[in-house]
Parts: sequence; C-alpha cells; structure tokens
Amino acid sequence: MGAEFNAFTDKENCCVYADFIDTHLEKCIELLFDILLNPSFLLQHIKTEKKVILEEIKIVEDNPSDNIMNYFYKVVFGKHPLSIPILGTRKSLRNIKRSDILSYFKKKFDINNAVISAAGNIKHKDLVDRVKENIGKMEKRKISDDFTGQKVPDSIRVKKVYSIKTKSAHLCLGGPGCRRDDDNKYPLSLFTILLGGSMSSRLFQKIREEKGLAYSVYSSNTQYMDTGLVFIYAASSIRSTDMILKLIKNEISDISRNGVKEVELERARENLKGNIVLSVENISSRMFRMGKGLLFNKKILTIDQILKKIDKVKRSDLNMVVDKYFKPDRMSTVILRKSDKGRLK
Repeated sequence: MGAEFNAFTDKENCCVYADFIDTHLEKCIELLFDILLNPSFLLQHIKTEKKVILEEIKIVEDNPSDNIMNYFYKVVFGKHPLSIPILGTRKSLRNIKRSDILSYFKKKFDINNAVISAAGNIKHKDLVDRVKENIGKMEKRKISDDFTGQKVPDSIRVKKVYSIKTKSAHLCLGGPGCRRDDDNKYPLSLFTILLGGSMSSRLFQKIREEKGLAYSVYSSNTQYMDTGLVFIYAASSIRSTDMILKLIKNEISDISRNGVKEVELERARENLKGNIVLSVENISSRMFRMGKGLLFNKKILTIDQILKKIDKVKRSDLNMVVDKYFKPDRMSTVILRKSDKGRLK
C-alpha cells in the first residue's frame, strides 16, 4: 500500500499511527486496530526488540547533544517520573519480562483512554464508521489516570559536570517551566525564541555570530501535565564553556534589568506564528496537534485562536516570565565534557 506504520513513546503518551493514501483508509484502520487488539508479544520478538533498543541507547550515549537532556531532566526533576529516560536504561531493559509487558498493555492500552485523530482527505463520518467497526471487538476495561498531580521537586540551583569521551563540551542551563494548562506558555515560548530560538535571537547573535564561541546555541521550553522545562543549550570547545555561561547569564540579567524591546517581541511573535502556520501544511503535524490537544487539554484550539493568544502577549508578560522562570537561584547547569587529568571542576 505504500503506507508508513510506526509508533513512538513520549514522556506522557504513546502513539501508534499510519500515513497512507486515502483510498486505503479501511484497510489501514483495520491494521492499526489489529495491532492494538491482537499483539503477539512473542518471546523471540521481545528479545530482538531489546537488542534494538539497546542499540538505540548506545546511539543516544554517543550523541552528547541528545544525551545531555537525560542528565538535565534527572538534575531538574529528581525523583519525579519525568526524570526517567524514555528509552530506559540497560538495567531496566534487562529486567523487563514478558509478563511485565502483558500487564502494562492490559492496564494501559484501551479505547477508553485513547484519542483517535486523523487529518487529510477524509470525512469525519467515514472515520467514525470505520472505527466503530473495529472497536466493537475490544474488551471494556476501567482505566486509571496516571496524572495524579505528583509533586515536582522544589527548584534549587545545582551544577553537575559529567565526564564523557568527547573533544567538545555540551552544556544545558535552565529549570522548571510551566504546565500545559498555564497561560504563561505563550509568553514563555515567545521569550525563549527571543533569547535563543532563532538566528536573530540574542544568544545566537552574541555567542555565535559576534564571538564565534559555539556552532550550536539555542533556548527552548516544553510543557507537561505537572510542570514544564526551560533550557538553554550550547556546544563548544571546553575552554569556551565558562565564557558562554557568563554571556548567557549576562543576557538574562540585562533583560531582567531593562526588559525586552518592542522590536524583539514583534520579531519573536512573527517567528512563532510563522512556525505554527507552516506546520499545518504537514498533514502528519496536523494529526498529532489535534490528537495531543484532545488527549491532554480535552479540546482543540483552532490556528486562529492560537494566533490571537500570541498577539495578545505584551512586553510586560515577557518581563514577568523572565523573573519567574529565569531566576539565577533556580537555574541548574549540566555540562558534559572529558575529564581534566582525572578530575572534574
């Protein structure tokens, strides 16, 4: 059929999906539900998949720009479940039994706690009819809600330096952000774009274009049900790490004292709006956006509604999120670099 079938796990959800030509709707939905209704979980397949995941863990460990986020989540979130790597660890992978997978599958994978999202050349009624034909076979089970509002550790300033085999240094600076349902997510997104989210941002211009200290430098934020994360990442030579950290802190301090400029806000606003509007050109992105909206927020905002919320953000809102989420005493630092004569500073 020329279709793509795949699945992925994120921090708070799992997704099984298919991209296909519209004429294959009936068959592809049947296949998707067959995966959910009749998984074999054969022991030899589990052993093979463990090997695949182990190789994926190795790939992440060999890529410091990816691996540093695992260290950073652990430092910021402590014992909260968000601190756990999505791939797990060698130990956790080794200890998973077939019975664990069957138990988890029976507990979690059910139509009662799922969202079905579709985008493209499809009529809503046709989708609903095809789904009804398949869910009638599913066993009805009571699903427990995992999101019980687990307490996020108090944010304290921590600095961790980890030794890895690399000729460069990778650093993350940041801390807890806002929840998915927090109105601060729009000004926070605009601020991270202004600070380091585009080629015209302060950190990109200062650290890369003006000083030439790093090839990669950016800031970003993400939201979860219980909390969120704000972070600034940079990769450079080891000798440039201290200077980069100083420049980052100087920019944040300058914004905290003097506020953001109107031209910076407008530039960040157009950047964010452009990214959102362009994303709807991708059918898969539309599908994921609607699915996550229903799954986590129980509603879907239209693009126009989102753009209006972005347009309402003022300079004072950005100045507020700086003081709330970028205070020096709540921002942790994680650095990956090779050891210095067997000792780390």
